[in-house]
Amino acid sequence: MYGLNYRIPHSRQDSYQVQRVDKSSINQGIQGTQMIHNDRSRIDQNDHSPSPLIHGKQKFSVQSSQSTSANHSKKTSLSKPKQTQQISFLNYLMLKKEDEEQDKQIIQHQQQKSSFQQNNYFTNDLQIQRNMFNFLYVIGVGGFGKVWKVEQKKSSQIYALKEMSKALIIAKKSVNSVMNEKNILSSLKHPYLVNIYYAFQDRENLFLILDYMQGGDLRYHIGRMRRFSEDQTRFFMACIFLGLEYMHSQNVLHRDIKPENLVLDKNGYIRITDLGIARVLRPENAQDTSGTPGYMAPEVMCRQNHSFSVDYFALGVIGYEFMLGKRPYTGRSRKEIRDQILAKQIQIKRSEIPESWSLESADFINRLIQRKPSNRLGFNGAQELRQHSWFKNFPWQKLYNKELKAPFIPNQSEDNFDARQISIENEENGELIQQNILMLRRNSIQSQFNGYDLDNFTQKSEPIKQQLNNINY
Repeated sequence: MYGLNYRIPHSRQDSYQVQRVDKSSINQGIQGTQMIHNDRSRIDQNDHSPSPLIHGKQKFSVQSSQSTSANHSKKTSLSKPKQTQQISFLNYLMLKKEDEEQDKQIIQHQQQKSSFQQNNYFTNDLQIQRNMFNFLYVIGVGGFGKVWKVEQKKSSQIYALKEMSKALIIAKKSVNSVMNEKNILSSLKHPYLVNIYYAFQDRENLFLILDYMQGGDLRYHIGRMRRFSEDQTRFFMACIFLGLEYMHSQNVLHRDIKPENLVLDKNGYIRITDLGIARVLRPENAQDTSGTPGYMAPEVMCRQNHSFSVDYFALGVIGYEFMLGKRPYTGRSRKEIRDQILAKQIQIKRSEIPESWSLESADFINRLIQRKPSNRLGFNGAQELRQHSWFKNFPWQKLYNKELKAPFIPNQSEDNFDARQISIENEENGELIQQNILMLRRNSIQSQFNGYDLDNFTQKSEPIKQQLNNINY
């Protein structure tokens, strides 16, 4: 990632001008050459910079910031007489003018940097900063950057740090989305959500400090297990339901429930994460169509107003995937999946139910993946899921208190993620960052992230139950 003084390399026009120099100098002959020698001798008496041609070539090859003084500190012995003879006086003046203009730009950039450091966005008295954490290694990649496993230096507490590039956020026009995610996260706290602790920023990145989940995400475990047992599926879906029930009680839709956004702690309990496209419920939301097609409710795909039951549809898709090892609606594009949904209502048939699975489990999943929201389990409230026969006599209070032994325990000796899926931003993101990095110098751009910071260092640590609304478990 480039710094503040990053200079855009010269265009190909420079090399074209140098090529034209040879022809023009030959046409001008000895007279033009003599003019340059005379003029050059006068300049050398007062200026010890390299010859115009050498200087021009140096600037053409520069890929990172260099100060003007460094360029002018080189001895005139670097100049070659033959190269001096190959440049016309007109081209020399043009190159010299470019030098002067770029020197002015460097001075302006330095002044902007000094002014930028003095503004109120990134002062040195911030309580939370990047250097307060030891970055251990990358454990995931998101749409705007990476997720790190970090250790807070002072307390030795382990967290997950979500690092997001401001340049990518600007390029993808997602400032409102990341600001919305932080605001929603800071308003929620629950044992079945990945909770936020700190949020801060520097000139180039946004940072979220979150609960670290050693067990990895469900996508990783689906890749290894292919399917889960009925007891494992019921336990997982109950955990997800508790997180969703709390979010819905706070009038928040997640809208992107999928295995990648469901992570396990070391004891096998699932938590919901990634609220990037979560929204506070409002009556007119037909235009909010973001999500992952394979788990997206039909009313969202068809641009209709929607409510909490969109999250229950996704929960049903996950249950279907756990039971049969595939999603009910598949396709290579959003259009293909939508066409399948509109063409036919998928249901688990009695003949498809695996051995050792109950009819109640299939009925529960079938009622969640109903295309019509009014027919979907949970449309009339979360109690419809609790009261279904599949969860008859289920110990909800013990689950909430995490007093149950999970039927699936992730590997305890290592972090559960696929290292092959971890990579630095791809070339496309790299190009977007380079194209937009210079925009971060503007205070008007940085002001869009104003208010992102969240400091919980000074807040008292209270039992999580005291921070929750009263919900009857």
